[in-house]
Amino acid sequence: MAEAVYDASFIAYANCSLDDPTDDRRDFLGQLVAAIGLAVSGQARIRWNKALRAEYDDIVKVQHNDLVDQFFAILTGENATFVARNSLRRHENARAQDCNWPQHDRHLIAAAIEGKSVTIHVTERRLGQCTKKVWQVFRIRVNYVPVVLP
Repeated sequence: MAEAVYDASFIAYANCSLDDPTDDRRDFLGQLVAAIGLAVSGQARIRWNKALRAEYDDIVKVQHNDLVDQFFAILTGENATFVARNSLRRHENARAQDCNWPQHDRHLIAAAIEGKSVTIHVTERRLGQCTKKVWQVFRIRVNYVPVVLP
């Protein structure tokens, strides 16, 4: 089974009314919903650590749709893997730095690093620019969904 790590911003941008045709997020919302839907449908197992959970709880105070509700329910269920590590080992940190992966988001790689067929889902351009290097160095996929709000 594929595994997935979701940056908190990815979940936050999907946390809106999915039925509102006037929502400014409609252009990229389908990509967010599809990626989160992999976990909700059981096609991917969520990998998370304490740092990610704290970010999820901090950034998503109120859940605005069933998809985000289900995502949070999965975190404590059987279709999720809690990863005890929030940080990388010294040699992994050096490799992440070589990939230009920002220090403040290395907990995403820490959650993904020992998984099988893992994709990290992000909305931040800087992380998206690391896609090729992260694959070459860690064999972790990065799914970058560009978020452009008017």
